[in-house]
Amino acid sequence: MGHLKNCNMKLTVIVFLLFSLPFSSTGQKENDIITAEHYKSSKFDVAIFPAEHKEFIGGVPFTPTREDINNVELALRERLKELNYELSNQASTPVIHKNLKKYRRQYFGYINDSGQRILLINSFWKSRSEDYHKSWLNRMIIVFDGGSYFWNIKYNLDTDELFDLLVNGYG
Repeated sequence: MGHLKNCNMKLTVIVFLLFSLPFSSTGQKENDIITAEHYKSSKFDVAIFPAEHKEFIGGVPFTPTREDINNVELALRERLKELNYELSNQASTPVIHKNLKKYRRQYFGYINDSGQRILLINSFWKSRSEDYHKSWLNRMIIVFDGGSYFWNIKYNLDTDELFDLLVNGYG
């Protein structure tokens, strides 16, 4: 009986390790696969994810263009402060609109039920943790706390509107 218990323990450890390692369906390490286009300027550092990327964000996916990114980055610099007036979850963490250059952003495009092109912009602090920077071009960075070190917002390309600012809470 002890032998069977030991075998079950070993099997559990092996299964855990297999499912916890960052491998793709092709057997390559996740960090070796670059899914997004890295687009960087003096004002921003972003990842543009293609429509074929497998994150579930809703709607019909599309690939944002660099022109789309330039437009929304300008809107963020000019109008984010208006949406961030409550400074939600920014008492002991950075004020987002004052530190925009210190964030990396991930762009995911989708078409909503009304046929409008929406960008989901997922943002995280550049120097917060090296763990996020290893895979930020491969997958959406999702963190459930951390205050304003992690936030996202949406942008409607067709109406030039920023909306749904969501700042993470504190852990």
